[in-house]
Amino acid sequence: MASSDDSLDSGPRRRVSRHYSNDSLLDSNRSPRRGRVGRHPSYELQRSCDRDTNVTNLTGDTLGSMSDDKDDADFALAPDLADRLVKRTEARVSQVVASSKYVQSNCTLSDIPRFSRADFILGDLIAFGGFSNVYAIEHFTVDTELTNTNPEEKPKKYVIKHLNPKLAFNPKKLVVGAKDLVMEAHFLSAFDHEHIIKLRGWSAAGISGFSSAGRADGFFLILDRLTITLSKRISRWREDEKVRKTLTKGRTIAKNQLLMIRLKVAIDIASAVSYLHERRILFRDLKPANIGFDPNNVLKVFDFGLAVEIPYHEDPETTFKLAGNTGTSRYMAVEVIRKDPYNLKADVFSYSILLWEIMALAKPYDGLLGPQVKESVSLFGERPSVPRSWPVAIRRLLRRGWSESISNRPTMNSILDTLTKVYEASAKSGVLVP
Repeated sequence: MASSDDSLDSGPRRRVSRHYSNDSLLDSNRSPRRGRVGRHPSYELQRSCDRDTNVTNLTGDTLGSMSDDKDDADFALAPDLADRLVKRTEARVSQVVASSKYVQSNCTLSDIPRFSRADFILGDLIAFGGFSNVYAIEHFTVDTELTNTNPEEKPKKYVIKHLNPKLAFNPKKLVVGAKDLVMEAHFLSAFDHEHIIKLRGWSAAGISGFSSAGRADGFFLILDRLTITLSKRISRWREDEKVRKTLTKGRTIAKNQLLMIRLKVAIDIASAVSYLHERRILFRDLKPANIGFDPNNVLKVFDFGLAVEIPYHEDPETTFKLAGNTGTSRYMAVEVIRKDPYNLKADVFSYSILLWEIMALAKPYDGLLGPQVKESVSLFGERPSVPRSWPVAIRRLLRRGWSESISNRPTMNSILDTLTKVYEASAKSGVLVP
């Protein structure tokens, strides 16, 4: 939800309290905080977002077209609303970038190709959610470096990501989504990691595209098209596991091979998140739906709409007053659910739940709805069950990673190191080490 000063309405602004009185039921269950609480720009203090219902994949799994009785003209932004959106987004992005040293120093947007809507033909709708839509790009109508590929190689495929035009009817959500999408462009242009999706292009009009197009989808990003999400791959692994159990010969070999494949995926994710944390970037929405694989089967983390850079502090346990209830309930850290101050270790909690899902091939807290998950995790300390058959190092990693105490959680570098050692030892022995 946007803060009161995020509104595009021209009326008087409400004063919003920075105290979280609606969490009074949680107070008696909270453990004492350790470390200092740092300050962070006010744009984050009241912003909360739960993405349980969003579909956010960039894969080739076509969803078809959204049925809607409205014509394109019905989603047009009023000129004054579009102008205010541009000014507000520019102000918000400037504020975020000013407090983000890494992004400020490494942003390469000026070097990335820019396109107008006439430069490409849209294909099928790939994904949609409460904030953004993703469409396939059928082909470009202009010569561009994105299409200059080796004749012997298959042409690369791309998608376009923009805000859902329906946000024209929700100005508060529109201004939050606009800032997030523009900041995603800044973040992606600053990253260079094998397992983080690349920004390949963006709208020629920049932020002004909202007003020049007169629509919420006036600003857009062009990204690589992925072939499958981790969510769907986990489903396939689950089916493979069922088949393996029916084998009369080679059952153990097949089991170990599948476990090694999954462990390598977990390592690749840890590598990407460790890279982000070294740059003080908090992802805040780690889940299988935000991880995919390209045509070469290289893992990619995507959807940086909730990412934020937090300031460096000599005390690594320092927490910051960032927006609570941000991310996806099933993977959300306990302190984020409670709207307590938090830091990079919130991603460690989310990663631990994700690692459990990769190992168990099961949905965390299956059968529970988002609000029920939050209650179980934050009030009753519920966590997924860890089988004793799993390697000791992974069992310990999980229990530390989703600890309620932030200071007890390992760093992503430590997690990456542990998983790499387990993988290498298992590769030598031919079986997953106990």
